[in-house]
Amino acid sequence: MSRPHVLLLASALALGGSASAQKSISVGLQAGGTLSWVTYAIARYGIDRQLGFTLNATTYASKDATRVALRSGAAQVVVDDFIEVTLLRQKGFPVSAVYPFSLLAGGVVVPDGSPVRTVADLRGKTLGATSLTDKTLLILRAYTRATAGFDVQDASKVVSVSSPLMEQFMNRGEIQAGIPFWHHSARMVSGGKFRQLVSSADLLKGLGLPQNVPLLYIVARTDTDPATLGLFLKAVRLAENRMKTDDAYWPAMLAENLYVLPDRSQLPALRTQWAAGLPNRWTAADLNATLLLTRKMIAVAGPEVVGLTRLDTRAFTTTYQP
Repeated sequence: MSRPHVLLLASALALGGSASAQKSISVGLQAGGTLSWVTYAIARYGIDRQLGFTLNATTYASKDATRVALRSGAAQVVVDDFIEVTLLRQKGFPVSAVYPFSLLAGGVVVPDGSPVRTVADLRGKTLGATSLTDKTLLILRAYTRATAGFDVQDASKVVSVSSPLMEQFMNRGEIQAGIPFWHHSARMVSGGKFRQLVSSADLLKGLGLPQNVPLLYIVARTDTDPATLGLFLKAVRLAENRMKTDDAYWPAMLAENLYVLPDRSQLPALRTQWAAGLPNRWTAADLNATLLLTRKMIAVAGPEVVGLTRLDTRAFTTTYQP
């Protein structure tokens, strides 16, 4: 073989070797979920390339679809809540919550001119919630029992309302208060027609819990390469830090149709609320706060509503500290 051909072959083998050594991770995104904001930022800033791994992101139509992808191995990483990761482990799936993704945020919203001034005023009112298992609703039930002497589930009329429709329902007087998703809450309050009656953080404080309890976690299959998973978690934190300060990112994210915001004047409120929900630590104390919160929810609503009898702390790990 001539020398030029030997050099070409050696070069090809070197390239092939580096490609095979390249770390990669498959991430399952829920359509409309905020993890897609972060993975877009990772790609936009080239953070995955800088850290030396490949991010393969696939968008699924629903949260249930991301769970199926995680169970089947089509996705190695997704975002889900602390209840689901325990349920998956109980069913024998090899998954673990490896890092908090978002703190419990949002709260109860009422029209600005509403006579409802305190949580006690919710007695006899109609309250809209996305579901009877909504975490903030369960916390509100525990809070009213502890501070107002009644369970809002029994003393008020709780109806199921889609989060994007709560503003319309309140404008028509069909509900007097609502528990929308945090981003809808931020948008509603920023417009001046609504106000926050009580935040989720204040509800937690009233129950004697820390105000920064994680709600959503980054959940990974336990057969994921630990080094690559560590790089991904580091990329998430780096991307979030860039997103906080980069004014150009947010219009670009909206242009990618990763979130629908008809009124661009609400963008600052959306950014502020998103940033407020970011965790800044992951310790055994945070996991214990999640455990205590779950116990309170089970005590007030019962295991049938919450979905489990106890939180399995073995489904969580604090090993990763990006």
